[in-house]
Amino acid sequence: MKYILISLAVLAICEGIKAQPYWENFETSSEASLRGLHAISAKVCWASGSEGTVLRTRDGGKTWEDVSVPASQELLFRDIHAFGADTALVLSAGLPALIYYTSDGGKNWLRTYENNDAGIFFDAMDFWDQQRGIAFSDAPGNRLVLIETQDGGKSWQHLPESTLPKVATGQGGFAASGTCLRTLGPGKVIIGLGGPEATVLLSEDYGRTWYKTSAPLDHGEASKGIFSFAFRNEKEGFCTGGDYRADSLTGFNIARTTDGGRSWFVSGDETILGRYRSCIAYLNKDTLLTVSRNSGNYSLDAGESWNELEGGFYTISVAKDGAAWASGPAGSIALLHFP
Repeated sequence: MKYILISLAVLAICEGIKAQPYWENFETSSEASLRGLHAISAKVCWASGSEGTVLRTRDGGKTWEDVSVPASQELLFRDIHAFGADTALVLSAGLPALIYYTSDGGKNWLRTYENNDAGIFFDAMDFWDQQRGIAFSDAPGNRLVLIETQDGGKSWQHLPESTLPKVATGQGGFAASGTCLRTLGPGKVIIGLGGPEATVLLSEDYGRTWYKTSAPLDHGEASKGIFSFAFRNEKEGFCTGGDYRADSLTGFNIARTTDGGRSWFVSGDETILGRYRSCIAYLNKDTLLTVSRNSGNYSLDAGESWNELEGGFYTISVAKDGAAWASGPAGSIALLHFP
């Protein structure tokens, strides 16, 4: 009987070990810092980053094509948005700030936006649908710079200055994962900033008017604030961040909303609190993932409790089929497996 109990205990331990999620790492032949990522499916994924790098896989990560914009080695493509295996946009933060568009899988790129203004630095872009999208830059003065497209990124227009949200002089976001801006329902968009305050900006009319609040995340220095949002629906979501200069010395780093971002409260447990995180994403309605350059976490109960997740990355992108991809330093890209 004793041996049966021991065997059952060993089996239970083994099953517990087997049940842990893990990242399958791929060889990309790139050393770029990859902060832009957009997953289309378990087969198709795009990534972008330093030295003008743009990568694409169409076979689930087995091979990666270098489809970089020609003569772009000096550019930092901090965000990418893809509509499929062939059509994508990449955003270079600045200076100059540039957006390029391809509809043939990166064989040809068209420059669809350029900004050489002093102080310009774009952090992220996102789309409501196949046509309408928005992007934002840090504030050169006391207003953010916002641009929009209504033709899938083929052209961009500046939102009128009178509609731009006022912030602290020079305040901005973090071009760390392409997720400090998220589009939610039709017309609704949320932006997170850092520095003097962990500012949250909300619009429900495609950026024409704004509601301003804050989240209880670490702030007060240029390296601190909101780095990423994830929403389960238009009401329930999380933001995460902290201090990117001190991974293990961050104060509050994760907060939750149940009213669409108008109010926030500290969430998480001792496993995740006090740890800088650059990205958060929903895998499904109950499963959440976070990452940073050193480590990550996952939750199976909608953020009530957290577990450690090995592997350091900058950003996560979850495809419509549930495939979760991550990218990070030195050309690293991985696909999550949940046994």
